[in-house]
Amino acid sequence: MFVTLGRWCARRPKRVAAAWLLLLVSLAAAVGVLGSATTESVSIPGSDSQAAQDAARVFADSASGRQPLVLHTPADGVPLTSARARDAVQEAARALAGRDHVVAVTTPYEPAGAAALAPDGHTAYLSVELDVAGRDITADIAHDLVDAAEPAAAAGIEVTPGGNLAAAADKKSTRRSEIIGLVAAFAVLYLGFRKPIAAAVPLAVAVVGVGISLAVIGLTGHLMDMPSAGATIAAMIGLGVGIDYSLFCLTRFRELLATGKGIEDAAALTTGASGKAVAFAGAAVIAALASLALGGLPLLRALALAPGIAVLVAMAATLTLLPALLSLLGRRLAPAPVAGDALVARDTPTAPHAADLPEAPTVPDTPTAPHAADLPEAPRLPERGWARVARHVADRPWRYLLAGLAFFVLPALAAAQLSFGQLDGGDKSPGTAGRTAYDRLEAAFGPGVNGPLQVTDRLPKPASGPTDPAVTAVGEALKDTSGVAAVGPAQLSRDGRTVRWQVTPTTAPGGPDTAGLVHRLRDSTLPPITRNTGREAHVGGVPATQLDLNDRLAQRLPAVIGLVLAIAALLLLLAFRSPLVAAKAAVLNLLSVAAAYGVLTALFQWGWGAAPLDLPGPVPVPGYVPLLMFAVLFGLSMDYEVFLLSAVREAWLATGDNHGSVIAGLGRTGRIITSAALIMVCVFLAYLLWDDPVVKMFGVGLATAVALDATVVRGLLVPTTMVLLGKANWWMPRWLDRLLPQMHIEGGGETPVPEPVRNA
Repeated sequence: MFVTLGRWCARRPKRVAAAWLLLLVSLAAAVGVLGSATTESVSIPGSDSQAAQDAARVFADSASGRQPLVLHTPADGVPLTSARARDAVQEAARALAGRDHVVAVTTPYEPAGAAALAPDGHTAYLSVELDVAGRDITADIAHDLVDAAEPAAAAGIEVTPGGNLAAAADKKSTRRSEIIGLVAAFAVLYLGFRKPIAAAVPLAVAVVGVGISLAVIGLTGHLMDMPSAGATIAAMIGLGVGIDYSLFCLTRFRELLATGKGIEDAAALTTGASGKAVAFAGAAVIAALASLALGGLPLLRALALAPGIAVLVAMAATLTLLPALLSLLGRRLAPAPVAGDALVARDTPTAPHAADLPEAPTVPDTPTAPHAADLPEAPRLPERGWARVARHVADRPWRYLLAGLAFFVLPALAAAQLSFGQLDGGDKSPGTAGRTAYDRLEAAFGPGVNGPLQVTDRLPKPASGPTDPAVTAVGEALKDTSGVAAVGPAQLSRDGRTVRWQVTPTTAPGGPDTAGLVHRLRDSTLPPITRNTGREAHVGGVPATQLDLNDRLAQRLPAVIGLVLAIAALLLLLAFRSPLVAAKAAVLNLLSVAAAYGVLTALFQWGWGAAPLDLPGPVPVPGYVPLLMFAVLFGLSMDYEVFLLSAVREAWLATGDNHGSVIAGLGRTGRIITSAALIMVCVFLAYLLWDDPVVKMFGVGLATAVALDATVVRGLLVPTTMVLLGKANWWMPRWLDRLLPQMHIEGGGETPVPEPVRNA
């Protein structure tokens, strides 16, 4: 099937390339018309915060809720209570009311907005209500509202958007990070291929794939809640895997051209062999991401869907667009007749393909695979590069196994200290609108104003009004709770059955003390009043929602990890027909994940990387970051596992020599795997320029894990364990062998790969 697909695309290269470009242009036009929607709202079905949010739907709130425009004058400036400032703010409010999408503006000078004026008179905020949901607030809308407040700015008043307006205003293009990643990738590819046109092909495929992916994700945001970090993570991963997948295939194409294959045949056989491995590796990433559905959270589904779309598009582009480009460019991609010019380790004794060696003799009903001594001896060439490294490691397995494991001790100890936390506006980069608004409001009103809680109470019978004893009892209890700075007036629904209070904590939204307040309200304050009365009281708001999110993630984490491990082991079992290889790979992949978690703990939670990462100090790690990173890393590590073990197994099937097969497999793939990993690390680290701490976490964590996975794990731990296990690597119970379908990951080329004899 893969050979047929590759040949079909190679025979119609212009048509295939035009179809991809048409798709890209069409989706870009759709985004231009409809916009790209994101939202930071979180829903947690079955949680107390979700119940509070659902109960509040009876109130006639605007689609956007109240979005603040923060007003500030310096301490030595004119106070906002002055007649001049008041006139300017009211004029700005009238201008705002006339802008598109604005349905109401509340000033701090009217009774409904009196609480929005700070006691010192130098900070206040306008409450702006829009007819669009938070996810549909664009940067243009935010900037338009700031422009409308020009009368206030002309009077010397600083105007800063907050809330969703700040998130939209701060949203920047990822273009700079992507350009840096592409430049670094081009440099690595050029050093390997020595041809600019060859280096440009993987970049072209990746860029087209990422452009289509981001457009699809942006349009999907109109149908479901899609966090802004989702698109950025998708671009990061899509760019990395898109380049890597094309790199693996282009390397095989150049090898086939060097052996005298025709252009069309080489493109078809590349898709049939390396293309099949790409499809398998991509499916592994998508399957790992799909396991996050066990979390039962729309946020997790959105964060898994975004990179899943990027990987799927990258895989499709590699299997169709790449063969078309290979056919169009043809011999211009061929390696120059100089030793060592390709990314494949031509300075090593390349592992022989099964089709190039005499077929191993079949020995029916024997307990072992064929011995190398029974086969014609392959010519020995001088070993250099990764082949020399492979032999050195394989000849000293215990030494390098222990050294590799020791490398992960400290990161694992740090990872054990990782705890889930909550980010707030104070964790944003200085100078952003979100951080400026947060700091202004915190200094003027206290830290709790940036993350108020919403307490709702559903009454068994309608209240007579705000002074009803059933209403005032809850209000007084809220005020008496430790950690509460202020309680807003009770709001009654039209039917009098639902009451809502806004509770302002004394502490910051992301602080542990605010989480403690949520627990006190739920466990101590509200139950004595509502128990056995038929009332339903709930605590919501952003801090409560984040707390419920982390609790839910902690509960589901073991199930998600178990499913990802099972999926990875099953896929590897299907690919390599070895229970030990599958189990060993799953265990070793955990080491890379542990290292990534350890780095997150040290750099972010402990604050060791605050200065170089442009962070204000220690930053809590949201619970969804380690969970999503686990799925992504397990999927990405499968790429390198597949390409390494494919080469090892191919040599084993041809020779029956386990020790030599490990050396040949690592020697053949070591250089291309490390080159591919270097490209992915460069792409991930380029996103450290992003302001969002979550994006920085993914960039650092993924780069660390990929770097260690491609070097310590694939270069030391995998070969040493395979050498120590010997022929047990390829042991397969006969009954299981009969049950599993035949899957030759790299066997889609010219000649079927022979199977070794299995044990009973």
